[in-house]
Amino acid sequence: MIQFWLDSNTFIQAKNGPYGFDIAPGFWKVLDEQSDQGIIASSTLVYKELVEKSTDELAAWARQRKERPLRVQPDKDVQDAFAEIATYVAGRYPPTEAAKSLKGADLWVVAHAKAKGGRVVTLETLVNSQSQKAKMPNVCAHFGIKPAITSDMLRSLGIKFEIS
Repeated sequence: MIQFWLDSNTFIQAKNGPYGFDIAPGFWKVLDEQSDQGIIASSTLVYKELVEKSTDELAAWARQRKERPLRVQPDKDVQDAFAEIATYVAGRYPPTEAAKSLKGADLWVVAHAKAKGGRVVTLETLVNSQSQKAKMPNVCAHFGIKPAITSDMLRSLGIKFEIS
């Protein structure tokens, strides 16, 4: 069973920050290993976000994994979960914010976790309940899904990186 569903920003911030390909190649190897074992995954919409507008090394890395289990197509259960999430977001947030949220991959990641179980890995943070932004941790909280950040995921999986 998939334990962690990764958001686009998990990959982007890893590449741009502490887990850059040139600094921590082991991080990317761990992602491959954990996805091959069915422990981590991401929505096909995240894949689309990573490759559509970029030609950088992250886009190349993602394209090389197009047929691997890291990218999961939403099935009927995920589509039903997304419909429920979309109804909530459309009723809770202003129309322009709701429309913006519904166009991206974020809510599909939440839908995968809602339908299949597991945690959402995102670098977004919980915002005040009065906020007009549909942030993933807030949507997760509404549906009883526990979000995580990258380091939470790595610790939970017992991953340790050592300098060689």
